[in-house]
Amino acid sequence: GNRMSQYRPYRVSNGVLQIPVEGALINGFDWHFPGLATGYGYIRRAFDRGMADPEVRALAFRIDSPGGAAAECFDLVDHLHAAKGAKPVRAFAETVCSAAYAIASAADHITITRTSDVGSIGVVMAHLDASARMDKEGFKITFIYAGKHKVDGNAYEPLPDSVRAEWQAEVNELYSVFVATVARNRGLDEQAVRATEARTYLGAKAVSERLADAVGPLDDAVAAYAAELSHPQTGDREMSTKTPDNAAEPQAVAD
Repeated sequence: GNRMSQYRPYRVSNGVLQIPVEGALINGFDWHFPGLATGYGYIRRAFDRGMADPEVRALAFRIDSPGGAAAECFDLVDHLHAAKGAKPVRAFAETVCSAAYAIASAADHITITRTSDVGSIGVVMAHLDASARMDKEGFKITFIYAGKHKVDGNAYEPLPDSVRAEWQAEVNELYSVFVATVARNRGLDEQAVRATEARTYLGAKAVSERLADAVGPLDDAVAAYAAELSHPQTGDREMSTKTPDNAAEPQAVAD
């Protein structure tokens, strides 16, 4: 088989295409490294392939992820939502937080386990201020630059109030998009989504908050999902693992 197939494990079992959403979710990345990282491009390709393949009768997101980048996330989720109704799509999740929850919310139904962490509907940016340590060690950084905002948010100076305000405005805008997306996908009021204040909920509590639909063992739930499909079983098969022309070789996750 193709040596790249391990990075693109599109697999159909009993007519259900299972799409892994695992680890850190990364923009500009078309690959999946089991348990470590999944690219938004990978998820989109797998989803589109499943929707186009006549042997795929239903799709299942298998999710275990704390979230990831905001960039590309909401465009992907809108893309998933736009296909709603074409084929059944369900999510089966262990940890499903932040960007991973945005993806799950586009499914028709979300099953979680008793110990699943669910939610974290929020946005975060971080700034490292190393200026005190630099002062202590006797280092001084001088920037020579053009463009007033070129060095905004650098790690060698305290974060100015004006830059903090600009970053907060960006976070607020992304948060509004996140809230509106989840509210639309789950049929919730936006205020109810905001009221979670980016909390995570454990197991059945997530169902009572209407962030998920059922609690149970995930493998059993996937098997029951396949059994609900009325057409004859097609057995297991590998989908094509041909690497697209524009796909890059996978890069190491860590240096």
